[in-house]
Amino acid sequence: MFVAVLIAMPFGAQAANPVPDNAATTLASLYHQVSPGVVRINVTKKSYDEIVAEERAKKDNGEDFYLPPGERDKDEDDEDEESKKSEEPKSDWERKRRRASTGTGFLVGDEGYIVTNEHVVRDGVGFLVLFTDGRRLRADLIGADFLTDLAVLKVQKPEDITPLVWGDTRFVNVGDPVFAVGYPYGFDQTLTSGIVSGKDRELRSGSYNPYLQTDTAVNKGNSGGPLLNMDGLVVGVNSALYTRSGGNEGLAFSIAAEHAKGIVDLLIDKGEIRRGWFGIGYNDIKTGVGRLFGLEKDEGMLIIRAPEDEPAYDAGIRVGDVIVSVNGETVTSRQHFRMMAAMAEGETTVTVWRKDGYHSLTLIPDDMDEAKSRRRAAERDKMGLGARDEDDGRKSILGMDLVPANEKAWKKLDLPVGTTGLVVDRMERASQGSQIGFNKGDFLTRANDVVLKTPEDFERVMQDALDRAAEYVVVYYRNDGEDRLKLVDTLKMIDLSAY
Repeated sequence: MFVAVLIAMPFGAQAANPVPDNAATTLASLYHQVSPGVVRINVTKKSYDEIVAEERAKKDNGEDFYLPPGERDKDEDDEDEESKKSEEPKSDWERKRRRASTGTGFLVGDEGYIVTNEHVVRDGVGFLVLFTDGRRLRADLIGADFLTDLAVLKVQKPEDITPLVWGDTRFVNVGDPVFAVGYPYGFDQTLTSGIVSGKDRELRSGSYNPYLQTDTAVNKGNSGGPLLNMDGLVVGVNSALYTRSGGNEGLAFSIAAEHAKGIVDLLIDKGEIRRGWFGIGYNDIKTGVGRLFGLEKDEGMLIIRAPEDEPAYDAGIRVGDVIVSVNGETVTSRQHFRMMAAMAEGETTVTVWRKDGYHSLTLIPDDMDEAKSRRRAAERDKMGLGARDEDDGRKSILGMDLVPANEKAWKKLDLPVGTTGLVVDRMERASQGSQIGFNKGDFLTRANDVVLKTPEDFERVMQDALDRAAEYVVVYYRNDGEDRLKLVDTLKMIDLSAY
């Protein structure tokens, strides 16, 4: 039960407001300083029909980030909320009606720029900014970036409003006190406080943001507002929360300030974010994996795909290489490398490790959006070798029917006659092979240093790894005409026949 307790003050009476000696460091005084620069953003959004028309056009053009209207209606921080499950409107007026939503933003700099989340302004056709003193100003959208969930609006900044100042999470520690200011659930400006619970969080695969995790109460409507430290500096942009109930459960996430500032500056300067594209698949070098590739320590990004028509391949990068630095900066994590690649432009020096030593290669990135659009295609057809022939040397291992390369395989997979390897011709549902990530039509060529000619070759390598309790087997293979690499975690396997 929700109980609202109202404490009345006699009309005309003035509340006492004593100022403590340490006013400069109290939360109350900090809130008083920063609150005028935190604004409510009212957004008028496109109608259902307008969104559908635009998204159909994007899909037809092969553009990235196509989302059906039901998904676009969801905020990043309330995906479990039943009320956000959008259904197609049942009447014409509902389809044509423009909707309204609200979020939070904050002023930066002296030019009237306001930082908020992309999902706050998404599909917006009108933006109204409300200040704590009741002033309302119309705002223009300067730029928005889907991948980092950041956007910038601009207003004619009131002279008496002090903008907020960026901080730096590199000087923030787990356990430091922080506070958030925003407009949760449409309430007037609200202050909540807590501590930093974690740093450098990655919320989802492929994320382009490092996040601060905090237990500060952040809810729907707080999106786009500032997370501040006890110096009154912005250390994060409140962006998401993890919840099973639809409300705050002590797991809120804010985009790290120094990263957000870089994106905001680019949006102000250019109105959009253009990212570099290397065109490779990669994985972290997990504990114990480095030695498999001759490294003295576990570092860098292991290349598991290097398609021949991509910038990385043109630069000389191959499957099995390990990228250890970009433009002289050491790669520290998967997310770090992803952002380094995205920010690369022009001639880029990439240092890779191979078993014969380090190599410096010059790579010229493509533009990510253009590259993805060019390479978007329907899921490839599942390839098989046709009628099953029990005399073709096949053997079932890990739930996969492995067949030595033959004339059918060379023709089907467009391989030179005489190429050795094993075709995955059939895959049992829920098999260990499928759980590892192999697919029907894959062409296995090498396991560790063993060239695969028969299924028994593969079986011997895998059984030896199981017997020795080796952590990984490195499998080289081709998929859809591309060389790839997969690390098979043998400690998760049962035996070679079970699935």
